Amino acid sequence: MRNYLQAYLDVAGSGLINEAVVQKHIDQQTTIDKILPDSASFFYIVESPSRKYHFMGKQQESVSGYSNLEFFDQGVELFLHSLHPEEIDIILGELFPDAMSLVHKAADKDKRNILLQYNYRFRRKTGEYINLLEQIYVLEVDKEGKASLLLGNIIVLNNDNVLPVQLSAKLFRKNSISETIFSKPYTTTQNSFKTITNREMDILRNLAAGKTSREIGQELYISRHTVDTHRRNLLRKLKCKSVVDLARYAFKNGLL
Repeated sequence: MRNYLQAYLDVAGSGLINEAVVQKHIDQQTTIDKILPDSASFFYIVESPSRKYHFMGKQQESVSGYSNLEFFDQGVELFLHSLHPEEIDIILGELFPDAMSLVHKAADKDKRNILLQYNYRFRRKTGEYINLLEQIYVLEVDKEGKASLLLGNIIVLNNDNVLPVQLSAKLFRKNSISETIFSKPYTTTQNSFKTITNREMDILRNLAAGKTSREIGQELYISRHTVDTHRRNLLRKLKCKSVVDLARYAFKNGLL
């Protein structure tokens, strides 16, 4: 896939967002960024159809090595050309279309309650690659219901291994309870990933957070015995001996 920018545009939203609406989100995020502690993560706002970044957090430069001005000037094209060559076709040809289709097909009331999450290798300005985890929230959609204005949160993964590219989507319902509605690996580094169901991903995420079977069952509205069954299946599928091993495996391989 040679024309990366065109491939991006093929799946991006088609309608531009009103400038006043964009500015409202910029002002809000600028205020939040001032009080955020220094860390190896940052937020950004991007308008998909125009390929423009409208906001970059203060920690962006320390993560990528590029200045915020360089990202404002070059837009999404700088991001695309910094992706690892072994992963860019996967991300543009498979992962992005899946993610945007998921939002487009969701009910209008759910579009802004979806959290998309995926990982990739990014080439810093100095030339070395780092593993990044990106979380995307939909701020605005166009008239066709496509995600046009996005809030992204990029987190540096302290892992030097080559991680399988994985997309997951969570839908947040009342009381901030989330449900995994999509989970898919895009590389064959670990074939066992392909057998994990969305419900098992919910169980795995909660187990890694240290919750008991009873607590997980209450949150997901299933019985404790059902949770235990999913836990046993996860142990078998991922060839782990304990919940601690499951949590380590999940974090190491970018499943959470």
